[in-house]
Order: sequence, then structure tokens, then C-alpha cells
Amino acid sequence: MQQINVLITDDHQLLLDGIQSLLAEEADIRVSGTALNGYEALAQAEANHYDVCLLDISMPGLDGIATARALKRLHPALAIIVLTTYRDREIVAEMLEIGVSGYLLKNATRTELAEAIRKVSAGGIHFSNEIQEGILDNYVQLTREKNRPGSVILTHREKQILGLLARELTNEKIASELHISYRTVETHRKNLLHKTGSHNLAGLLKHAYRAGLLE
Repeated sequence: MQQINVLITDDHQLLLDGIQSLLAEEADIRVSGTALNGYEALAQAEANHYDVCLLDISMPGLDGIATARALKRLHPALAIIVLTTYRDREIVAEMLEIGVSGYLLKNATRTELAEAIRKVSAGGIHFSNEIQEGILDNYVQLTREKNRPGSVILTHREKQILGLLARELTNEKIASELHISYRTVETHRKNLLHKTGSHNLAGLLKHAYRAGLLE
């Protein structure tokens, strides 16, 4: 029987121990690494081979979104399952864009968690029922918004950057705040200008306030 090597990343040691204990009962699943934050996860993935990474969203330093993006860039074959309490639609959408293979809430049973690990390690996907419903609802909402005349649809990251631009942060400070590269911020900024038909930052913020994109 071929074992599935799993890396668990969560900033709560008690949770790491609990998941490790649960999965110890699965003969074909081996927790071969744990990490308390995103930086540790990247170091672990660089030094060892893992088939699946269980990843929390809220972590100090490097959050789950930034960690997932880095892991997929550096180790594209690594299957990522988000294991979190967050069911925010925008976060789910961003994780889907990054390319995670699964998204589970922390109320998942041992049976579902083990099933998800097996499915994603074989190249499949697994999303909890609550997340599937949210994805469908979000798809319907986005479709309606796209059909609304003059509407502008922004991603979760674009909304984050727009909010920081409104606070007069420079691209360098935004990159530091979000743990992304300067070039990524510049790309998002150009996309915001293009989507809103603005020619400069002043025009972008003016459009954003008028359209209700900023509070």
C-alpha cells in the first residue's frame, strides 16, 4: 500500500496534534510534517516530499492565501486542502484561483478528511457541502452582476489593494502589507485602472467611491 505523505500547517499546536492523532488511524495516510506558520510550511516543502498539504487561512506572518500561492508556484504537484473555519466567499474564490484541490471546514469528520486527502492525492478535488453551496451561490451572484449595465467585478485581492490605495499606501508598502511582490501589486493596480476605465489613481478612487466599491 502506497502511503500519502501529508504536511499539516496551522498556528495552533493543539489542532496539529489532534489532526495528527485522527489521521494516525488511517493506514495509507502518514503525517510526515507539521508547520506552525506559512514560512515553516515553505521550508518543510522545500526540504521534504509531500503529496498533500492541509492549510489553515489565519496564521501570523504569512497567511494561508499567501502560503498557498507560494506553494503552488514552487511545488505545483503538491495538492493543497484548505482546512479552516473561514467560509467567506471571496476567500474561497481566491483559493480556487490559486489552484487548491480542496476546501474543508474544521467541523469535518475524520472520514471526510481522510476521503479528501485520498481524492486530492489522486488528482481529484474535494469541497465540503457548505463550500460547494457557497461556490454555486457566488457563481449565480457574479453572473447577475456581470449582466448588470456598468458593473465592475473585483477579486478579493483587488478589493484589498483598492482599500490600501485609498489609505494612500505606496506600492511598496502594499506589497509588504499583503506579503506579495511589488510587481504583483503593480499588475493588480493596472487591472483596476483597466476595469474601471480610469487613467490615474485619482480617477480610480473617484470611480470606486461613486460605484460603492469603497466604504
